[in-house]
Amino acid sequence: MKRTVALLILLTIVGTSSILAQTPDKETDLQALYQQIDDAIAKSPQYVAKRLEQIDKARKMLFTESNLENKFTLAEQLFALYKPFKNDSALCFADLCITLADSLHRKNMVGLYLSEKAYQCSSTGMYVESLNLLRKVDKQTLGPKELTKYYAAWMHVCGEIGSYAQKPNEQDYYFKLQDRYRDSVLTVAEEDSEECLHLKMDVLSARRQYQDALAISDKWLNKVSDGTHENAFAAFYRSVVYDKLNNSHQSRYWLGKSALDDIKCAVNDQASLFMLAERLCKDGDYERGYRYMRFCEECNTVFSPQLRNYQVRYVTKVMDAVYQNSQARYSRLLTIACVGAILLLGVIVWLLFRLRRKS
Repeated sequence: MKRTVALLILLTIVGTSSILAQTPDKETDLQALYQQIDDAIAKSPQYVAKRLEQIDKARKMLFTESNLENKFTLAEQLFALYKPFKNDSALCFADLCITLADSLHRKNMVGLYLSEKAYQCSSTGMYVESLNLLRKVDKQTLGPKELTKYYAAWMHVCGEIGSYAQKPNEQDYYFKLQDRYRDSVLTVAEEDSEECLHLKMDVLSARRQYQDALAISDKWLNKVSDGTHENAFAAFYRSVVYDKLNNSHQSRYWLGKSALDDIKCAVNDQASLFMLAERLCKDGDYERGYRYMRFCEECNTVFSPQLRNYQVRYVTKVMDAVYQNSQARYSRLLTIACVGAILLLGVIVWLLFRLRRKS
């Protein structure tokens, strides 16, 4: 009887251990994702080479093409390839798109690429240039798609200026303009468009309707393909919602997913990896956080030679965390060394005392 009971207890323990082993540990999931990011960073030259190959192919076709419509299509492709990769080249091909659209008398496309160029400018701190470009757009020539980009560019530059304005009345003015243009985007954008979905999530999160925001996120992630820049953007906004919910695991997971997809797509305009690096330092993983920060810094310098204000803040935070940790480690080592020295000195004194007594 006792043997039977013991056998049953043993089987229960083994069965429970097996179930626990099959249950994915949240921390292990994150570590697996971080390893994927490490591997992607190691392979990043291959991803960059693939994008450069696509760029080289499109450039060769553009220079040999004589048909204006075809040249315009190729110029659009090159703008799209450079947009998240290298800002000065993206601006150059936006100009070419504007010139070709003007030659083709496609006024709506002139307005579209003026807006696209304005967004690129405001994304890299060129606010005056962005405003000047947007003032050149003839709103009457734009359809819903072009109007969406136009209002989104206005919304972005107003938000940026408001964020960095020094005087409260200037901040208030530009933030109100930003709100107005956000409403305009939501009015004209297609229901399932990237612009509409992320703004809806912003609005719902501001109202603390987080589950509704996550429902929009589910819809968004279902319409984009895994491993794309579009998926990285959707993943980033999902991380923002989880951050507001104080769900650190999910927030880190979706930041990591966003960063991973962007690395594989050779996107140099990185944001998620900067944020993840800061959080890793908070988690005590200083070595990995520092590596991610340095990689992200290199990518963004290729995109635009001068780091933007928010990027400088993340670099500073990570460097401060790494420095504080190294100082703490140094202090601990110094304390251990001092204690060790005192103990050793005590042993030596004791030995000398013993030797003197024997003599």
